[in-house]
Amino acid sequence: MVSIIPALAAAVIDGSMLEQAMTVNKKFMRFLEREGIDDLQKLAQTPQLRGEASTRRLLLSVVRPSQLERLLAKLFDEHEFLSPHGLRAVSADHRAHPYHFDAEGYRASIDYEPAESTTSMFGGNSNWCGPVWMPVNYLVIDALERYARFYGDELGLEYPTGSGQRLTLDRIVADLQDRLMSLFIKDANGRRACFGGTEKMQTDPAWRDNLIFSEYFHGDNGAAIGAFHQTGWTGLVADLILRRHGALKSVGEVVRDVSRQAQLSKEARE
Repeated sequence: MVSIIPALAAAVIDGSMLEQAMTVNKKFMRFLEREGIDDLQKLAQTPQLRGEASTRRLLLSVVRPSQLERLLAKLFDEHEFLSPHGLRAVSADHRAHPYHFDAEGYRASIDYEPAESTTSMFGGNSNWCGPVWMPVNYLVIDALERYARFYGDELGLEYPTGSGQRLTLDRIVADLQDRLMSLFIKDANGRRACFGGTEKMQTDPAWRDNLIFSEYFHGDNGAAIGAFHQTGWTGLVADLILRRHGALKSVGEVVRDVSRQAQLSKEARE
């Protein structure tokens, strides 16, 4: 998952904000000049600028568009990072193909461990070696919302990778939200993935509706593991639910609304 983190550094600048930045922000202009760009016409020839006039939008990101598609192809592969209940911290490909590292006569390896660690190192905590962690999933979804705001319907990606099905980023975001929400929602058999094989939690009327925000979740079946009660970051699922069902706007939508209001105010003054 560490290799995905550079893709999180992305921001979208809307038309009116872009025009202001081009005219008054010297640091921004120097940044563009280093890229060999000194006006909007040249910027429009790059994959980082899309749209026309007030709908124009600029993508600022560490990862370039061509790199992003390659990263997401790995991330959305169900044989690697994409699980039924979110994104794994380590590719499941390492289940059959552990990564080995040799240094000064010492051999170490990393394999895919979907639950707790198979060693006592770090107290037996899996330390990101396979389970689903809510905070990183939340950050990935947040970044994908920004990319979706930039690309709109112009970019379709195979999702899941290898399925032959192409979806726009907003639909991919919705599916990832649904996968994370499915950790807690009852399935067709009335069972919650987060309760795993703990029958008292699954069936006892006094317990079955008491949800626990665990530290992380099994990378294959979504069972809750790690520390309880981890409201500090697993509680982020509440925000995902609100955004998934339109009760809260995404950060991108808020920024866009502010930008539009600023543009309307400018036009009214003129």
